[in-house]
Amino acid sequence: MPEVILKNLPFLLMGLRLTAEIAFVSIIGGTVLGVLVGVVRYLRVPVLAQVADIYIIFVRGTPLLVVLFICYFGFPTLLGYQASAYYAAVLGFILFIAAYLAEDVRAGLRTVRPGLVQAALATGLARAQVIRLVVLPIALRNVIPTFFNQYVRLFKFTSVASVIGVNELTGSAMLVNGREFAPIPIIGFIALTYLVCCFVISMVGRLLYSRLAVRA
Repeated sequence: MPEVILKNLPFLLMGLRLTAEIAFVSIIGGTVLGVLVGVVRYLRVPVLAQVADIYIIFVRGTPLLVVLFICYFGFPTLLGYQASAYYAAVLGFILFIAAYLAEDVRAGLRTVRPGLVQAALATGLARAQVIRLVVLPIALRNVIPTFFNQYVRLFKFTSVASVIGVNELTGSAMLVNGREFAPIPIIGFIALTYLVCCFVISMVGRLLYSRLAVRA
């Protein structure tokens, strides 16, 4: 490992820790929001479904960097508060990833066989119970690979947070490069780090899918 990396390794690892923290919090928040929005769209809940449609169209049609700018500059101006770059980044990532996960959830819900729904209704369960206890668990298990593909994308996208001043892995690496001016080893280090982390996330997704997927 080049000397410049070894000398700055503790600082770079702090950036990696922040990257992992941002990704973890955003994945949890984005998954919860994405499932809720996906179910609302699937059930076509009045008013809420229309709001969800607008939200998804806007976010999916807007660059992630613009979403972060809205969270960091726009919301504080409109609501009269000042958010830190960290919380603005987390909020932006949650809103961004949830819009994509919501579509995956809705697609997964549509793959559940109608016969299962009818059988569940015949047992006396209310429609809301059928969705919560039967349809949603099956759908979520079947979209595990898609979910983890989105998680990998999100982990890589955390590098955009450096634009608004978050010193995650990429931001920390750029600070080191500004001091040391050694772009090749530094870029190589962060590229390898992202590659390894994304590979681990993908393998976890494959393992979960192999164990939990509902076979037709």
